[in-house]
Amino acid sequence: MFRILLSEPIEAAGMAALQGKAEVVISPDPSNETVGRLLRDADALILRTATKVTKAMIAASPRLKVISRTGGGLNNVDIDAATEHGVVVAGVKGPQDRYVAEHAIALIMALSKQLPYLDAQTRKGNFKSRFEYKPMGVEGKILGLVGFGRIGKIVASVAQVLGMKVLAYDPYLKPEQLQGSGIRLVKTPEDLLKVADFVSLHVPATPETDKFINAERLAVMKPGAFLINTARGEIVDEEALVDALKSGRLAGAGLDVLAHEPPDPNSPLMGIQSVILSPHTAGLTREGVALLAKGAAENALAVLEGRAPSFSGNWEAVHGKAKG
Repeated sequence: MFRILLSEPIEAAGMAALQGKAEVVISPDPSNETVGRLLRDADALILRTATKVTKAMIAASPRLKVISRTGGGLNNVDIDAATEHGVVVAGVKGPQDRYVAEHAIALIMALSKQLPYLDAQTRKGNFKSRFEYKPMGVEGKILGLVGFGRIGKIVASVAQVLGMKVLAYDPYLKPEQLQGSGIRLVKTPEDLLKVADFVSLHVPATPETDKFINAERLAVMKPGAFLINTARGEIVDEEALVDALKSGRLAGAGLDVLAHEPPDPNSPLMGIQSVILSPHTAGLTREGVALLAKGAAENALAVLEGRAPSFSGNWEAVHGKAKG
């Protein structure tokens, strides 16, 4: 029977998928040291977010055939090392897409309606804050989407129902792919940033997107605009963002992801009232985590049984290597 290691406990739906098909070992803690030690005798690893799987951990695990993430992001695995050692790295894409899109829309609405501010004022007894007229409507406002993949498309469809105009920047798309959608594809990020009232990020963390939103691009953004990030914290230069918020150039930001998670309690972002923060929870609905756990379990079993997982960063490379 296969031995599958869990870096952290997973939802019951995932455990049910493994029942009777594998010996399951749950690491007592998610540290690299503990997970790495237990990984040496495992055929598969089901991985959540607290552990970073390194080249050394993979090299020391001769039985390991698959690392299966309970999510779509694979950036806490050394994929090159995994490929070198014939280990498939799998993930689950799909279940969380709508939830992340909903979170992005919720941040747009909360910022436009100034909900955190009005909530605080109401609790302080300042009912006259209703006459400050801080909220604004979103109909007719421009939403700029950086990245137009599965999540970006859902955000766009909801925004259009709300009457927003949608622009998209995605170097992998051609204008004809958006024909008839009512969405305009722009050629450069700057074309989008200079006119958008809301900019929402939907790109993966790669060397090309590291600090993609930097001081130069923040300076291009329309004065009074809002920045939404439900993608990855590394995409935004947080120091530059703080400067843009404090100077008043940006009206606010909604951030579900940060460069360092959990954030430093003394981070300047913590003290800026125009920023809404959430703890990387956009895709973690009750329904979503169950589906992610089940998908990760099914992917691990699929690879161990010689079948392709639902999503992988290196299945073809490893599969081809195995054939060769």
